[in-house]
Amino acid sequence: MKNIFTDPYKDEKEELKRELEKQKQKQKELENAPKEELKDPLERYKNIKTQDTLIKIDKYLFKVSQNIETIATSLSIGIKKIETIKTPIYQKIGGNEETISIQASILAQNIQDYEGFKALCKKAKPLSLQILNAPSQKILIQRLGESKRQWVQTKERGVTYFIKELSIEGVVI
Repeated sequence: MKNIFTDPYKDEKEELKRELEKQKQKQKELENAPKEELKDPLERYKNIKTQDTLIKIDKYLFKVSQNIETIATSLSIGIKKIETIKTPIYQKIGGNEETISIQASILAQNIQDYEGFKALCKKAKPLSLQILNAPSQKILIQRLGESKRQWVQTKERGVTYFIKELSIEGVVI
């Protein structure tokens, strides 16, 4: 219990004013301090290569969990066959051309991850490509095929699809 006769009197209004002045001073110090650029809290996770990721084309990741069916590569060597009377002659013309073909089945819940992929392919510009742990390359996508299958009817009487199949073919530059 507080004894009002022996305890010194403290003006609480003055204490509040002093505290308010301290807070104002701290606020001014914070305003005058050099401002740091805002950092993306997920930055360290964006560059991590997960074990699940098989293929990365530009910013789009194709993962094992999305049913990558095939990754096929073919190398076309520029050799032309010339028919002669005795034996055919083979002549090297031009350079070699390496093509990559990818087949993937993407489930409905992952479809929104690939919203801008078709528009990116329409630009017809080389895109960065990384497959597994191979060094990064550039790919020029020449063909993009899409098909939808396993249709279901939703409770709103709308019809939607469950799986979207992508077929990507391109030339490694």
